[in-house]
Amino acid sequence: MGDARDAVGPAGAGRIGSIDGLRAAAFLAVFAFHTWEFAGHPSIPVVSFVIGQNIRPDFFVVLTGFVLFLPFARDERRLGRLAAGPWLRRRLRRIVVPYYVALAFAVLLPQALVALTRLAGRPSSWQPVPGLGAWVSHLTFTHLLFRDWWGSINGSLWTMSLEMQLYLLFPLLVLAVSRWGLRALAGAVVVSVLFRIGVALVVAGPAFPDQFPWAASGLGRLMELAAGMAAAEVVFRHGWRPRRSATAALVLAMGGLFTLASWAAATDPVVPVRELALGGLFGSLVVLASTVGAVTRLFAWRPLAVLGLRAYSLFLVHQPLAWYVSRGLRTFAGVDDGPLMLLLLWSVGLAVVLAVGLVFFRVVERPCIAWAKRLPVTAAPATGAQDESVLGGSGAAPVSDPAH
Repeated sequence: MGDARDAVGPAGAGRIGSIDGLRAAAFLAVFAFHTWEFAGHPSIPVVSFVIGQNIRPDFFVVLTGFVLFLPFARDERRLGRLAAGPWLRRRLRRIVVPYYVALAFAVLLPQALVALTRLAGRPSSWQPVPGLGAWVSHLTFTHLLFRDWWGSINGSLWTMSLEMQLYLLFPLLVLAVSRWGLRALAGAVVVSVLFRIGVALVVAGPAFPDQFPWAASGLGRLMELAAGMAAAEVVFRHGWRPRRSATAALVLAMGGLFTLASWAAATDPVVPVRELALGGLFGSLVVLASTVGAVTRLFAWRPLAVLGLRAYSLFLVHQPLAWYVSRGLRTFAGVDDGPLMLLLLWSVGLAVVLAVGLVFFRVVERPCIAWAKRLPVTAAPATGAQDESVLGGSGAAPVSDPAH
């Protein structure tokens, strides 16, 4: 997850407050999904249906495409002049150190909790340490390529492997757009759809876990990255400002797209209908949050925007923290799985994640943001734009999950 800049917003001068707010919403969707899992998938009318759709990786990828493409949508002269080497080095400075620290945190946290539990006079077993293959694949961002390792340290951090693949694909997409315009984004969607169909037809076994590493790869998610880039084009290059009737029509279309995505999630068709629908849904939401005053003000609400600025750090630490809070509630307070557990995770658990995540942001992530800014982004004339990514993890998502 990165930063959205070049428009004044509540999180500080030069920030797009509504985009930070969307990042916060994406993180909260991630947190809600994982805590719902940790609470035993309680059945709560409407709430369980919406949370169970597990849309957080899709949301983050669309936001990443939008924010990464902002400088190019705002200044056409940058197209075709992206210096891929400095751009990638900037991205690595931005995300790698926080990610590595989060890996260490995920391994050391359970050991520290075991030590504290034993000091309290309760029995507790030391947790196994990940093997060499898990470490090498995670440190090289290749863990999504291996069925045995993609979720072996922190299940939600498989999206960091996806993030790196998207970074490698993004300069190629920018080059393609510079030559062929928006047709290049349409072509990327077609390539992604054909790739996903090929995965469904060629890779034996169920969608999860056998097809998952392929379907969740950069090529498999390219359609959603392109949807975010297209949203940036609509908002900034074409300056679209919808009238009330167009806004209402777009909101209705978003409802239809969510229904379509829900149907596809239940039926698992060969064509990636779910990802296409969610790409359209979140691309439309980004457009609304960037152009419609009431929606912009909603997502630019200062507490939400401030949370969004820190969403990457929160994402990196949220899953192990929420998991062990749920174990602690069960062990020490006798709370069983169900709505009460979920309520406590959404209150006590969220407070713990915020406390640790905010410290993580100040100590680890913020210095890396400053370090990344020392490198130029493109070879084009400076316009003040700074491209930052928004993904961070699903489960971010980090995404743990057998659900994705």
